[in-house]
Amino acid sequence: MSELLKILAVALVTVFAHIIVKQTKPEIAMIISIAGSVLIIVMIVDSLSSVLSSFYGIFQTTGVDTTLLTPLFKIIAIGYITEFGANICLDAGASSVADKVLFAGKLVILLVALPIVTTVVDMVVSLL
Repeated sequence: MSELLKILAVALVTVFAHIIVKQTKPEIAMIISIAGSVLIIVMIVDSLSSVLSSFYGIFQTTGVDTTLLTPLFKIIAIGYITEFGANICLDAGASSVADKVLFAGKLVILLVALPIVTTVVDMVVSLL
């Protein structure tokens, strides 16, 4: 809970700084927004290890091949990075570019997901 409050504090300071600076230096305001966003991401990286270990435990308990974890984590990372990039484009007023970033992210996720789909199909076929 305290971690969330720290993240909220950084977000609020970033937003207020962005609003104040935007009136005089819009290009600096964008840098402030990006820096605040990156700081928030760095703050949550520590929580990532517990999530990764939870997924690993689930995979071991169910007996699913743990090599599927790599593409799964790549898919999650691609989704977050894509959303982050698209939001930066939206903040800059380039909604059409944001749409292209989202589309590209979806295609990359599809490519990374193919081994997972193949493994699931093989598992289903082996059960029949």
